[in-house]
Amino acid sequence: MHIFYIHGFLSGPNAMKATLLDQYIKGLSDEHLVFEALSFSDIPQIGFGQIISKIDDFVSKNPQESIALIGSSLGGFYVSLLCARYRCKSVLLNPCVHPQDYFVHLSGPQYNSNTDCHFEVDQKMLDFMTEQDHNMVVRDEFMQVYLGTQDEVLDYRKSLVFYANCDILVVPGEDHAFSHNFKALIPSIMDFITQPL
Repeated sequence: MHIFYIHGFLSGPNAMKATLLDQYIKGLSDEHLVFEALSFSDIPQIGFGQIISKIDDFVSKNPQESIALIGSSLGGFYVSLLCARYRCKSVLLNPCVHPQDYFVHLSGPQYNSNTDCHFEVDQKMLDFMTEQDHNMVVRDEFMQVYLGTQDEVLDYRKSLVFYANCDILVVPGEDHAFSHNFKALIPSIMDFITQPL
C-alpha cells in the first residue's frame, strides 16, 4: 500500500504530522507500506492538479498497488475530493469544510515559509474552491475524520455536520495542528487505513 499525505494551507511535506507518520510507518518495517508526503503548489487551482497528476501517475504505473490518502486542513478538503476519484481509504485531520468561506477572509498576499513561496489569495482561487466544493461527493464509507475540539483555525462543529455519516473521532483538547499528542492517534489511523475495503 502506498500512503499519500496531503498537507494543509501554508504547510509543507515536512510538517510535523507528515514527519511523525513517516517515522511510524518506517518503524513498522513493513515493505508493503510506503509513505509519501506530496509537494505541490500553494495555489489550489495549480496544486490540486499536481496532486492528481502525481497520484494518477503512480496508479497507472502500479495498477495492482492499493493506495490510501491522509489530508490535513485544506489537504483534508483535497482528500475529500480525491476519495471519490480513487475510491480508497481516506483519513481527514481537521479538514477545511467549504474552504472558500474561510479563505475569503485571507484575500491578499500570502507567504509560505515551509515552501518559501509568495502568492496571493484572489478571486480565481476562491472561484476554484467554490466549484470543487459544489462538485464534491462525500464517500463516507471510505473516510475516517479526526477533529480537535480546540481547533483555533477552523470550527470543528462544521465538520461534525458535513461528515456526519463518516467514522468521526473527536479528540478533546486538541488544536488545529494536533500538536499535543498526534503520535497517539497514528495507530488508530493506520488500523483504519490497512483494513480491507
